[in-house]
Amino acid sequence: MKPSLSFLIIEDDKYARLHLREILRPYGVVDEAPDLDLARERVMKGRYDIVITDIELGEDSGVDLIGLIVQKGFHCIVVSSYECETTIERAYTLGARHYLSKVKLKDQLPVYIRKFLDAREAKFERILQEEFITRDPSLLGELRRLGEINWKGQSLFISGPTGTGKSLLGKLIHQLTHPEANLVHLNCSEVAENLLESELFGHEKGAFTGADQKKDGKLKLAHGGTLFLDEVATMPLSMQQKLLKALDEKTFYPVGSSVPVKAEFTLVTATCEDLREKMARKEFREDLYHRIAGFRFHLKPLCERPGDIELLVKHFQKLSPRRFAVRPAALALLKKHSWPGNIRELQKTCERFSQGGAGIVDENVVLETLGMPTPPTASAPNWESQVFEEGLRSYIASIERRAVEEALRRNGGKVTASIKDLRISSSAFYRILQEHQLQL
Repeated sequence: MKPSLSFLIIEDDKYARLHLREILRPYGVVDEAPDLDLARERVMKGRYDIVITDIELGEDSGVDLIGLIVQKGFHCIVVSSYECETTIERAYTLGARHYLSKVKLKDQLPVYIRKFLDAREAKFERILQEEFITRDPSLLGELRRLGEINWKGQSLFISGPTGTGKSLLGKLIHQLTHPEANLVHLNCSEVAENLLESELFGHEKGAFTGADQKKDGKLKLAHGGTLFLDEVATMPLSMQQKLLKALDEKTFYPVGSSVPVKAEFTLVTATCEDLREKMARKEFREDLYHRIAGFRFHLKPLCERPGDIELLVKHFQKLSPRRFAVRPAALALLKKHSWPGNIRELQKTCERFSQGGAGIVDENVVLETLGMPTPPTASAPNWESQVFEEGLRSYIASIERRAVEEALRRNGGKVTASIKDLRISSSAFYRILQEHQLQL
């Protein structure tokens, strides 16, 4: 993995700064602060992987700055010729990771930079092995590139069919960046349009009917951590404008309040719809798209990485309290399936394998579970008998469910294409999904 780190050097001596810059240059970008005031300002506003600070900054002491560096989540290394044991102890107590002598710094500092890189890479690989299950070479390469980025305060836009692991990827980025802070998740498609502003920005008591008490919004709750906005394509245009303003200014007003609230966070957004198509139809703001898509990542559908199916089946077998065995012929059938619901569909299928039968999954079990082909059934009742036996609402609901399932099957799980074929709004589509608890 090519090093790509962001450094801040806090050092009042010009030649010492130049020396440190030369040492750090191969590992990434370097910023500098020659005095305590500028150092404090850059620590508060900047985004760094590692801050390297001296203890003596002219007449000022840099010891107390260590606490602020650590509080901001930066890896702190003290580099000093001052070797008082009391000062060294205080530096470590405040959270400094290393206290290095300026003697032979050119040989010693790279050792600790490499330790930092190795620890971050090991953490990322562990997360990949334990949580984001894949052996797909191109996907792994893209994921590892994500692991090289300093995500603090950045934005990531994840696209891809539903069920491919967009939420899991957002969680992975959060764990890499600031696992000690909040990860705040909001699925925009699950919130009514008239309540979305309150969910995002919060509200004051009495701001509207039903606002019986003050509520903090998702942006405030995510301050210092990660905000994950799922299905962002469903956000109405009026709300898109307000979100863009809040992201640009890093402040917002809760509903019913005239007092601004400040919030800074890593932003992760995701959608299974094509935002470029929505922008062409003037349903999604282009300026908001460019604001949220600082970095872009597309997750391939499961049918394009069949080599992961066996790996995922074994993973879900281990998660099941009731173990089951899958015969080779059954596994071959699973690899041939199109998986319109992607990983989520495969997980639900494995849960059904666990819950039913004798615990041995053969070809017949796969065919029956996946409905490939659909076994012969008795002729369906005509519409009159179904309406007057079950009621008109039940009949209409069954038609909606079958239509959405068939549209998703025909379009390989792609939501935008399915909505277009059905000629319904995205809100109506998601309503049907929620009412019938359809797994995509």
